[in-house]
Amino acid sequence: MKKKTKPIFNGAEALASLVFLCAQSAALMYVLCRSYAFLCTVIMTAVSFGIYMVFYKLRRRKGFSFLAFVVLFIIVNTVCNIVGNPYRSPSFLEFIFTSSDFFDPSYAAAAILLFSMMIGFSVCYFTAYLPRPGLLLMPAYIPFILAARTLGSLPLGLLIFLAVGFFVAAMGIARPETPQEIVYYDDKHSRRERLSAAGIIALAAAVVLIILPRNENTVFMNYLDTVLRERTSYYGRQTLSNFMQSSIPNRGNNNPSSDTLFLAQTYFPRNVSRWSFDIYQGADGWTYDEGYSRGYSDWERSRKAYSVSELVKQLKAAVNDGKLARYKDEINRLEDIESVTAQMTIRITDGSSTGVVLHPNNTVGARITGVSDKTYRNDKDEIFTAKEMGRNASYVLEYYAEDPDPSLAELFERVGFQEMLNEAFREDAIDFSLYDAFSEESQLARDYFKDTNDSTITSEIKALADEITAGITNDYEKAHAIEQWFGEAGYVYDMDFVPETPTAEYFLFDSKRGICTDFATASTLLLRAAGIPARYTEGFVLDEESRDVNGRYVVTAAQAHAYSTAYIEGCGWIEIDGTKYARVDNTEELLRNSLIIIISIGAVLLIAGIIFRRQLSELAFAVVFRFSEKNAAIRRVYLRTRNLVCKIPGIDPKSATAEEVRDIAARTLGMDAEAGEITDAANELFYGSGTPDADEKRLYENYKAIYKMKRSRGK
Repeated sequence: MKKKTKPIFNGAEALASLVFLCAQSAALMYVLCRSYAFLCTVIMTAVSFGIYMVFYKLRRRKGFSFLAFVVLFIIVNTVCNIVGNPYRSPSFLEFIFTSSDFFDPSYAAAAILLFSMMIGFSVCYFTAYLPRPGLLLMPAYIPFILAARTLGSLPLGLLIFLAVGFFVAAMGIARPETPQEIVYYDDKHSRRERLSAAGIIALAAAVVLIILPRNENTVFMNYLDTVLRERTSYYGRQTLSNFMQSSIPNRGNNNPSSDTLFLAQTYFPRNVSRWSFDIYQGADGWTYDEGYSRGYSDWERSRKAYSVSELVKQLKAAVNDGKLARYKDEINRLEDIESVTAQMTIRITDGSSTGVVLHPNNTVGARITGVSDKTYRNDKDEIFTAKEMGRNASYVLEYYAEDPDPSLAELFERVGFQEMLNEAFREDAIDFSLYDAFSEESQLARDYFKDTNDSTITSEIKALADEITAGITNDYEKAHAIEQWFGEAGYVYDMDFVPETPTAEYFLFDSKRGICTDFATASTLLLRAAGIPARYTEGFVLDEESRDVNGRYVVTAAQAHAYSTAYIEGCGWIEIDGTKYARVDNTEELLRNSLIIIISIGAVLLIAGIIFRRQLSELAFAVVFRFSEKNAAIRRVYLRTRNLVCKIPGIDPKSATAEEVRDIAARTLGMDAEAGEITDAANELFYGSGTPDADEKRLYENYKAIYKMKRSRGK
């Protein structure tokens, strides 16, 4: 009996692959852990190489090693799910698919473990298990895909490092050495196999690129400063270049970037506004009224005096002193309003240079870090600097985090706000700064309503506003009735919906489906139709989902938001957001997740098919054989045996005779009797006059014996 032999793998594949693993680790950590890329690269190189060596040691047991990989991958995936539990914000996937302005050690460790598992096994497989230089490119798709979705591109140095690592690994691929009498040919079938595998991998990568979150803007592009590069007189003598002249209507198929634009730190989160618009242009969206665009400095003093809590406090104190007897009962019924002066720190992170100061409603002060220039505020609450603040500016904002009081709005609506304010000032019930701030804001709101409430409000919108606010007596309740109506009427928030025309009328009366800009446009027009001063405002939402483990709000383009700002006597300008009451359409997300799962399962099955292709082929043959009639079964056993033994010398099975098949099986495998029974039955079938006497089941057992002997000898 011949000595059992197996292919022996030689070559410098371990050391050569180490270079490639280090290159991939550097590219991945550059994308995921920008600030800690070097340290994380060292750690990931060590971990991925350790995983590589584990599977390299198991290279003679391919089936067992693949099962070990599946089990280990499930364990790693479980660890990642535990680390990225649903109660943490941002999630583990958000960490993966951003350019990691924030760094989380546990997320970084999970990412290192996950990707080390993937590239460690795949590099080992395609250098030692199935040596294919073309397929060795597969693990390199991972950093390329992540970079394309976050950073835009990898630095030239990393690209060169990746290329060098690939060529070193390709040159060091293990070569199987077998007994000298066996000759292997790189025939057409092998070349087709490699080309097919490369095509499948390229197709899978293309599909993944389509499915994964797309970043239209990267950290190398200035997101907050991409509009109005030409110098204008928008702010009179202040020549700002990055305020929008008009809004962008909803055209459908919205796909916001996941790049981090800025960080916000505060204990009292509020929406932060960027700019507002005044005049509605139908399908062209909103534009500004230049009369409300000029800013003024020294605005902090008057804004600090505009405090609703201080107004209530002074009114109640005056009543206790015997003043304002006419309003005594109403004022005594007012609840005390807690005075809260909050701070918010904003730091721009996308590399832009802007003069626009992002700020929450009721901002009363702004301090720009490292900038001595004044800030300016206009009559529609836009705050800016005369010159751009420089790249990645940071500033501290002070604002009143006071909640509006419906009872105060109802009181001022019933008795007349300005009349009560005048009487309070005449009786010395409130100080001049408070009186002046509220009187000026009230007059400004009335003027703004007169200047912006034009013919763009159609009779249909006016009739709808009257229907929504029917029976309501004060503006505060009217505004909130309009806000809540979008939910009651069944409107749907849908990022992918493509409107036939981007107008308020189409949204309100036809589609009832859109994004925040549609809801904000509609609510602004409905508020004006109800007699309430309102403006269309664009900014960002600070929600809990954007809050990181350090308590900062990590704001991306996905948090960009539009809403209405309405003036209510006694409460000031309040935010009205119909979007938050809309039903969310998540069909696209469900389809995307389902597709990702299907592709993942398909990829696992494809790899399993490649690894266990022989076993699967034998299983398929056994099934077909069982359901074949006798002559067909004998024919199949012979042809299967012929193909099997002809692979040993590398000859074309179609040119081999039955005697040659028997001779090869006897000479190389010592299976003369088994092969003889098969070939005799085949000769009788092909050249005889009837059905052979041979037992087809015995012939199949002979074939299995030949197959096992060939495998045991590594042939």
